[in-house]
Amino acid sequence: MRSTFTLCTLASAAVIASAIAAKALASPAEHSALTGVSPTAGTRTALGPAIPLAHGLVQVQITCVGTRIVNIVAVQLPHDNNHSWDDSQHAAAVLRSEVLSKQRTDLDVVSGATYTSKAYLESLNAALDVAAPMAPKMSPTPLS
Repeated sequence: MRSTFTLCTLASAAVIASAIAAKALASPAEHSALTGVSPTAGTRTALGPAIPLAHGLVQVQITCVGTRIVNIVAVQLPHDNNHSWDDSQHAAAVLRSEVLSKQRTDLDVVSGATYTSKAYLESLNAALDVAAPMAPKMSPTPLS
């Protein structure tokens, strides 16, 4: 009986580990989604992929107007314990502020929340790939 339980436990752990590994190895852009478009205002909202960490998931949603990032919402943050939750909320607030003020994503990680910071920026960049304004269509100019 005990060996059957151990075997089932190991098999379950292997299935879970392979699912996590497959999700982690998949391209983040594959899991990003455009969640809203307002053509008249040029507003685009995109949801980045959920990035798995040891203490939970990190996922962000962004809103762009034209070429500017105007809002970032942390949809999911690690919260398996109070320490993770506090660090995650702090990192999300700092990164949100930095991205909105600098309008770029090549930022340093927040001290004490390195993994959360990296996952936040990864989800954010994938969402930006989806929400980035499309390049205008160019018509060929005839040569004189």
